[in-house]
Amino acid sequence: MDCKIGKLATLLVAVVLTFGFVTTASAQVFTGRIDVTVEDATGGRLPGVNVDLSGPVNQSQITDSQGQAHFLNLTVGTYTVKASLSGFNPYSNASVVVAAGAATPVSVRLAVAGTAETVNVVGATPIIDIKKQTTSTNVTLEELQNIPTARDPWVVMQTVPTIVVDRVNVGGSESGQQSNYFAKGAVGGDNTWNIDGIPITDMAATGSTPTYYDFDMFQEMQITTGGADAQSATPGVQLNFVLKSGTNTPHGSARFFFENEDLQGNNLDSTLAKAIGGSTDACKNSGYTEHCGNRTDTYKDRGFEVGGPIMKDKLWAWGSFGQTNVRNITLNGVKDATQLQDFSIKVTAQPTSAIRPEFTAFRGNKTKQGRSAGPTRPDETTWDQDGPTTIYKGQVNFVIGQNLFVAARGAHMPSGFQLAPRGGLTTQAFRDVSRVWHGSYLDYSSDRPTDTVLADANVFRGRHEVKFGFGWRKAQVLSQTTWPGNNIYTLARSTYPTNGAMLAFVTRPNRSNNQGRYANAYVGDTISMDRLTVNLALRWDRNVSDALVTAQPANGAVPNLVPALTAPAIDDAVKYQLVSPRAGITYKLDSAGKSLLRASYSMFSSQLGSASGGFASAASYAYAVYFATDRNGNNIAEPNEFTSLFFTYGFNPANPSAPISYNKVDPDLKAPKTHEFLAGVDHELMPNFGLSGTFTYRRFNDLIWNPLIGVTRNDYVVDQVLTGNISPVGSFSQNVYALREDKAPVGSGRFRTNRPSYHQRYWGFEASATKRMANRWMGRFGFSTNDHREYFDDPNVAIQDPTPTVSLLACCDPNTLENGGPVMVRSTGSGKSGLYLVNPKYQFIANGLVQGPWGINFGANWLLRQGFAQPFFAGSTETNDPVNGTKDVMVVKSVDTFRLDAVSSLDARVEKAFKFNRTSIMLDLDIFNIGNSATVLGRQYDINAAPGATGPNQILEIMNPRIMRLGVRLTF
Repeated sequence: MDCKIGKLATLLVAVVLTFGFVTTASAQVFTGRIDVTVEDATGGRLPGVNVDLSGPVNQSQITDSQGQAHFLNLTVGTYTVKASLSGFNPYSNASVVVAAGAATPVSVRLAVAGTAETVNVVGATPIIDIKKQTTSTNVTLEELQNIPTARDPWVVMQTVPTIVVDRVNVGGSESGQQSNYFAKGAVGGDNTWNIDGIPITDMAATGSTPTYYDFDMFQEMQITTGGADAQSATPGVQLNFVLKSGTNTPHGSARFFFENEDLQGNNLDSTLAKAIGGSTDACKNSGYTEHCGNRTDTYKDRGFEVGGPIMKDKLWAWGSFGQTNVRNITLNGVKDATQLQDFSIKVTAQPTSAIRPEFTAFRGNKTKQGRSAGPTRPDETTWDQDGPTTIYKGQVNFVIGQNLFVAARGAHMPSGFQLAPRGGLTTQAFRDVSRVWHGSYLDYSSDRPTDTVLADANVFRGRHEVKFGFGWRKAQVLSQTTWPGNNIYTLARSTYPTNGAMLAFVTRPNRSNNQGRYANAYVGDTISMDRLTVNLALRWDRNVSDALVTAQPANGAVPNLVPALTAPAIDDAVKYQLVSPRAGITYKLDSAGKSLLRASYSMFSSQLGSASGGFASAASYAYAVYFATDRNGNNIAEPNEFTSLFFTYGFNPANPSAPISYNKVDPDLKAPKTHEFLAGVDHELMPNFGLSGTFTYRRFNDLIWNPLIGVTRNDYVVDQVLTGNISPVGSFSQNVYALREDKAPVGSGRFRTNRPSYHQRYWGFEASATKRMANRWMGRFGFSTNDHREYFDDPNVAIQDPTPTVSLLACCDPNTLENGGPVMVRSTGSGKSGLYLVNPKYQFIANGLVQGPWGINFGANWLLRQGFAQPFFAGSTETNDPVNGTKDVMVVKSVDTFRLDAVSSLDARVEKAFKFNRTSIMLDLDIFNIGNSATVLGRQYDINAAPGATGPNQILEIMNPRIMRLGVRLTF
């Protein structure tokens, strides 16, 4: 099959070279480009003009028959463009700005020699990209360094319209853990991460990053949320980091930021303090360590980066080191300590003007003590985390003649991490009736090596620009999950401790061994016709996950109940393949290109996780659930306390050691598809100030579904009717369904297929205003409104179990079953109480910097968004369902019947800058959560939780209080 992939890629390249099809110019997502057009005084195009480029990259070109010269794969920065032709006065522009993924047009008009002196252009580079086919935001170095933020990628993404981030990061309090985020209806698993053009997305946890970053590594960030770029495979957020580089001019920076308890306020009034089980006086007397809200104990961020020439004009180097320490105190006084440490180095050479090789090495490591600490996870049930990620990346850019540009890139990325429970591997874990864990927790380890090869090329032919490329990637994941003690964990039933009733989950140490193989190719045509630009493109993707040979050990206490087995390998266990078209147009309303209309259609495919093949393996997760009675009062279920089998999952209790996969995959499984229609307008209001508005419509279909094999909706019967009256829900009555015993498939087998008669719809509008740094100020403003809903076109086909549920498991999506209702996504993460994300109907962001007199500068950053959903449910409701004996049953009519309060956060900076020639020293005072808000971010939505500190509707998480950050920065 790999041979067929290679042949197809070769065929696509041959087609491109023969017929000259291409894609959008702005597809170079981590680099930029400059397109120079040279005319004479009458407007006629001038071929044969020498155009010289100098700056971070030095190149020379001669204009073609269309009077154009193109400089591609340029490092982000500011350049000087010079043009000269015998008989004409020379031209020079020293302020041409190149942004990531953008095409910067430069119009040159040469006057006949003797009519004037050299033309020295001082005007601003156009802020409108006339070839733009995406909805994207470029966050510049000035903004990254001078706007007060928590200094991680997730808080930057939060400033982009339509992106929803699950948490509020006050002064770095959340920087020790990844945030969950999504945009425009795309699932978080479709988000992608890239460093200097290399995809680094963790394919075992699609949508997440495999590492953390030194914030001062970045020259720029480009964040894309939609559009017709054929290099974007998925509809998710595309995040592209542009690392700094060495240049002919030595440059560097160093910093130190600091926070502690003495710089922090108290945002609890007496009512709120009492609601979380404390009091304002008790908090002060205890040093803010018990029931005092979410707080920061200490925060330190230090590091440096430096770059410069090794051999001027030929060889450059750059490197950085960064370390961030975040120590938090959770709502119930448990400490969570994180250290992030990063090293990076980049070496760039230019042996000739036509060849530019580059090598980058990066190592990031996160160590954490107390991961997932919170009201329901006391210290002994938290994790200690460790595990580095290393990235080795090589790249070579070629300029072949005047019309062919090629970039080849490759990377090797060994990565992995371990989560060790602080309670150890000998103590059994149990959860009480208040939904609080005790004893210990599961142990997890994972190795995830990845290899990547990419190539892209541009060919220019008259009004056409040829762009084509291919990519290949392999990502393996070898993981093990072990419950400590005897591989049994216990959940107390709602009647405990009255009669000691428990549920015992009997597991085996679960090992999974899978790999993902990914191939893609794309081809298209960008046609420039005066004011009109047309983009046509075609992309092909093939994603495969294989299940590798896997040995599963037996349960440690009762090996006869859940015995050992060895699962055979399955090639192509799960496979997606899709050819997706892209088409877009842009039209300049004026000859100068200051107003632009744009529209596009795109089809996207979802990502396939590298571990997806494990679904079809005999080594898929399996367990048996027993009723048990705690006769000795130790809160844990022991084998001699089992009373009867409740239900099983993932194996056949009649033949438990058989290496058989009870799950099946549809041989006609299709890749989930997103159809996107986009229309927008961009306008340059004044130099360096642009406005933009975009309307987006998306339809999602062929979404993945895992129904029970051979089961239909008609096989479910009403098992019970849940009724009650509880605040704030009020009275409720909800049918709970159970599968008929005779319809239960062997081994609880499921069938992975595309969900029939079902689709999702998203529409949204976003507006933004961007002011580049000029005239002593800069700023960005954004607004978005979003609506994402799901539709069951034929409920009898699209729904299997009619019970509306909201899962407490990170693996599973909520099954709210409301036709036309809002789509809800559950967010998980270290210390999170369980956040339920429904797209906000409104979201505002604004940030800016003003350079005042005497080197005193002022910056601010503001966010306002609608609160998230409160989907109250009756957790662990026991049923007679032979496959799913406990269900988390929704008791509200709609997932957004109740919402948390809106989140508003305002941060500010006052800075004093001292300048000594090329060296600057900045003293920063940052204040986060200026209003000292105590907005509730999470509650206990399980109405079956026992009354108390973690009982129904109790507050589990609030916004961190106001805190000041002291900082000193040096740049040269």
